[in-house]
Amino acid sequence: MPMVAAGSWQYNSSTAYSSITSALKAGFTMIDTALDYHNQDGVGKAIAESGIPREKIFVETKVPGCGLDPSTMNVFNCYQATKRDLETDLKLLNLSYVDLVIVHFPPISSMITRSCNSWSGGCQMVRAQWKAMNEFYAEGKARAIGVSNYCPSCYDCLESSNPVMTRLPMVNQVQLHLGMGTDPEGFVSYHKAKGIQLQAYSVLGNSMTHHASSEILNGNLTTSIGKAHNKSSVQVALKWVISQGIPAVTKSSSSEHLKEDLDLWSWNLTTQEKQLMDAHRSPKGSPSFACNAAEAVLV
Repeated sequence: MPMVAAGSWQYNSSTAYSSITSALKAGFTMIDTALDYHNQDGVGKAIAESGIPREKIFVETKVPGCGLDPSTMNVFNCYQATKRDLETDLKLLNLSYVDLVIVHFPPISSMITRSCNSWSGGCQMVRAQWKAMNEFYAEGKARAIGVSNYCPSCYDCLESSNPVMTRLPMVNQVQLHLGMGTDPEGFVSYHKAKGIQLQAYSVLGNSMTHHASSEILNGNLTTSIGKAHNKSSVQVALKWVISQGIPAVTKSSSSEHLKEDLDLWSWNLTTQEKQLMDAHRSPKGSPSFACNAAEAVLV
């Protein structure tokens, strides 16, 4: 999996087409989208028209967690909806396979209880979705499968089930940005111990208003480090994330900014700069908006 992906969150189909076209021309080799971004047709069109061999582009997409549609609160419907959504991803992207597909968030119930396994129905839906994901993977329609915004309680649901379900997700895409520290809520160390690769979204500290953090864009720390290396504050923030071995998803509608987002390997943070960034605690953030990091007891 490449270390930097061109994202498409908040883009409609035409904007996604334009942005992803520019990203591929700039040299991006990984694209991130999702069924509930409602832009996969534009993303697929950009990929098809790029002239780049399919195997040279790492395509990541997502299916929603169960419960967003009330009918999927039923375990069987959750499983069937996930299977349908996975096929819809391929159809909209006009691809025969994706390189990575992830469950976008845990079941909606987890956002109320802050845990996947605080009630048995939550675990049942986690398992139902993961069963559908494994089948999709076994059919060769995804080269890797993972999750997003999952917490330890969600993994408990998989590990406490029958052996067929014990294959853990390969990737967990979570919020991670400067200001959260190198091991927020123990997520980094927990996933390393499990052998699960983290991937970062909202790398510029995007708030619920969907705007990048002014602290990251204009704060003294990022701007001073950027000035020392003749780089932008965005490049500094991205560099901090990938320096931890965590791939990052970024986005821009500007061709120039997209090119800058890939200029992360021609320079390095000094030891002192890295230490200052590691210790920085603004803006705040949590790896998952859906559940808490603390383990819960299975019921």
